[in-house]
Amino acid sequence: MSKQNFERALKNELEVLNDVIDQKIIKGLSYAKEARRHKFILNNLSDIRREQTGSGWFGRSISTFSII
Repeated sequence: MSKQNFERALKNELEVLNDVIDQKIIKGLSYAKEARRHKFILNNLSDIRREQTGSGWFGRSISTFSII
């Protein structure tokens, strides 16, 4: 699976998970398990984005100058 497909799958799962969390909040149920999964997915997404933009000082400086 490519990184783009993996990112798309994570985003889709995040949307579904948000709906489940919303429903549990409305019903007054505990959503701790879903919250942990949500945090895990967000961390994976941020890792993917960090890899795409380049890590370290050099990668951030290049992306900064490419915007200007």
